[in-house]
Amino acid sequence: MREILLYTGCTTPVRLPAYEAATIAVLEKLGVKAREMTDVTCCGAQYIESISPTAFAAMSGRILAVAEKEGLDILAICGACSGSLKITKHELDHDKQLRDEINDILADEGLKYTGKVRVRHLLQVLAEDIGYETIERAIVKPYTGLKVSAHYGCHVTRPFDIVQVDDPENPTILDRLAEIAGAEAVDYAGKTRCCGGPMLAMDESLATKIGQEKVNNIADVGADVILTACEFCDIQLTQVQFDDNFDASRRIPVMPITQFLGPALGIDEERLGFSLNRIDPQEVLAALQGGQA
Repeated sequence: MREILLYTGCTTPVRLPAYEAATIAVLEKLGVKAREMTDVTCCGAQYIESISPTAFAAMSGRILAVAEKEGLDILAICGACSGSLKITKHELDHDKQLRDEINDILADEGLKYTGKVRVRHLLQVLAEDIGYETIERAIVKPYTGLKVSAHYGCHVTRPFDIVQVDDPENPTILDRLAEIAGAEAVDYAGKTRCCGGPMLAMDESLATKIGQEKVNNIADVGADVILTACEFCDIQLTQVQFDDNFDASRRIPVMPITQFLGPALGIDEERLGFSLNRIDPQEVLAALQGGQA
């Protein structure tokens, strides 16, 4: 079984642990062991990045160096973490002065970044490393009559020159995975727009409106579930549906892609953390051929 180091970041373990659990279970089913990284910190995304570029490069650079020491690639399941690690790797690979500066800092811990490690977002691992055909062969309980809308997230696909995940203007990986699992992928207005999550610290009201507009656009096309590939986006698109100004009758379950694929792969429901979902996914699970897993 292939092995990869799972970097969960700060938010997933405490606010969306079902995403982490489902990812480990699904990858295991598909022949990849995701071993959680230990002795690593925050990647420094956004907040540290805006204050000190050097501190940001040192924080993400340390994670890259720890993985190099282990001799394994990194799997990032958060869009912001994936973006931070890939951007830092790009800078360290192309700026010798910065690499030397960061390696001087890392030397205190006996670490060194040399450029060997790869950073893979979950969508890359599913679509490229495992492959659509392998996933399709593993489906044992496909969904039937289920409409799915995908939200890709800004940091997962942009900037493409660095992150190299899908087409940022017309992404398709989530849609193809949903269809492999038997669902119908449906497009909607503003599919590649932000969920509003990054605005929360500056203007919560505006962030909520952005997220609600996306959910309403998805509701307008009749989707039964929203699929995500980033815990920040998942949490944001869920919580905006509990705002006082949102019509509760239009609520739609939000699920990370691995949690959605899990039952179709025959993985036991208890391993996928459905009891932690804030919006009940039972109607989604009822669409599984032959009933729930």
